Amino acid sequence: MKHILFLLSALCISANSIHAAESADTAQATELSLASDVWPPFTDIFKQTRFAIDIVHSALGRAGIKADTEILDEWTVPSDLKAGKYDGSGAIWKTADREDFLVYSEPYLENRIMLVGQKGSDVSAEDLSALSGKTLLLVKGYAYGEILDQATGVNIIYGSNDIENIKSLLDGDADYILVDELLVHHLAKEMNTTVEEHIAVSSKPLTVQPLYFAVRKEVPGAEAIIDSFNKQIRVMQADGTYNRILRLSWIRVDVDGDGKMELVQGGEKVGPDAPVGAYDIAYTQRSLSEVEGRKRYWINGKLYEDWGNVQEDYEIQEDFEEIDPQGMRLFNRSF
Repeated sequence: MKHILFLLSALCISANSIHAAESADTAQATELSLASDVWPPFTDIFKQTRFAIDIVHSALGRAGIKADTEILDEWTVPSDLKAGKYDGSGAIWKTADREDFLVYSEPYLENRIMLVGQKGSDVSAEDLSALSGKTLLLVKGYAYGEILDQATGVNIIYGSNDIENIKSLLDGDADYILVDELLVHHLAKEMNTTVEEHIAVSSKPLTVQPLYFAVRKEVPGAEAIIDSFNKQIRVMQADGTYNRILRLSWIRVDVDGDGKMELVQGGEKVGPDAPVGAYDIAYTQRSLSEVEGRKRYWINGKLYEDWGNVQEDYEIQEDFEEIDPQGMRLFNRSF
């Protein structure tokens, strides 16, 4: 019962909570000018694949806030925000310096940063110290964090964005690059081929970076905007919106706030077999034992403690097809 009450309370946010926030700060912004760079499949221009922007715009729209995102050719977003050129960014990593002038949401996605090399390269390194003497191509301005402290003896060079860096890698201008797992998956789909035909990709991430929505502290009602955004994100994770935006049948997330992970289904059809895996929205927030242990399912707003209970409620679709059947190869593995 407490799980249902938690979700119901979240679903009742919309109008009342927004009006309450506006009462506390009558100057709260209702339109936001955001900025990102070209970073598919997370950010890109309109009509291109841009999961992060679509999630952020959807959540803000539900909270009564209109958002427009300008896509920049290079990652100058932190300095542009500090200078007041934009109100915020829908896809940004957190650093101590940026916290001085930004208010951050709770993380709504994660970037699993993989080591990628030229075809045939050894990508088994567990930290960058193993790449001594090699050339590593990164994106200028990205907050890679402490992982770079390990890069002793590595020749680090910088490019303007991930797409250009991948092209440079294929042209032989660098030995390795660091890119997100979902970007690797996205490229495989765009090229209609297997990744291994072109590049070598590590089997587990070198680091995991939570992804945030953030606004400048000077934006009217910044704290209230972030609070409304966080609440709407939880609703979207529970009602299947996340699955549809990410083009996945199943995601793994603590949907009811009880500290336990659920596998959340994004549509109305349920396949004949329990899902063998799901994309982890919060990979860093749970242990491997939580993934391999007993699975719980959230389908159409209802919690199921095991697959047998699901089968009792649903007429199983024998011809059920995953939203993204080929892509689940990457998403099913546990790091």
